[in-house]
Amino acid sequence: MSIKGVKQSIALGKKLLKKNISFDQTIIGPLKRHQQTFDGINKGYGGDLSNPLIIEEFAENQLMEIAQHFIPKMLNTDKNIKEIFNAVPFWKRKQKFLEHFNIIAKKWIHDELDLSEKGFESYDTFRERVRTAKSKVSSFMNEDRNTMVVSSGGAITAVYAECHTLTVDEIMKLNFKIKNASITLFKKENDTFTLDTFNRSLIPRYLETYI
Repeated sequence: MSIKGVKQSIALGKKLLKKNISFDQTIIGPLKRHQQTFDGINKGYGGDLSNPLIIEEFAENQLMEIAQHFIPKMLNTDKNIKEIFNAVPFWKRKQKFLEHFNIIAKKWIHDELDLSEKGFESYDTFRERVRTAKSKVSSFMNEDRNTMVVSSGGAITAVYAECHTLTVDEIMKLNFKIKNASITLFKKENDTFTLDTFNRSLIPRYLETYI
């Protein structure tokens, strides 16, 4: 995780402590950056958060790796992703990458890519995995308890999509709107989750970045 990412997570922990928001249990995804984010939050919180339970199904999707694999194929070139975009003027680089990335993302969501060569996870499999993660969280929760879950953008969007019907374009736009170290709050009521707050930032504006 970047130095700024560490600062973001510590700032979030400090804000949660200042607001006197307590957590009965903590859950994280399996990735190194999930643990690092939790460690930063816990540091800002004063080290008083419980040891987190790891839920493997909260791992991020493979869309970035899929895009890096399929963009050169789409452009019919033997160049790797770095070589392709190094040839693009710096000020156009991000925009051009996002144009190609979105094309591949739509194809992934619509199951229009042959993922078998590299064994990439399909969109439907990813969504089912996140449903499993959500069910596990639900089984650990009581309606009167606060549970912290630390994950990342794709999984957060997928959980959001379980609560609201979204089009493909809406899902993709949502992915790029999620702020790092933001808060999304779900309330558990009768074994269902209701979205209360989405993508709320509690950290100073100068630290804000997007996924």
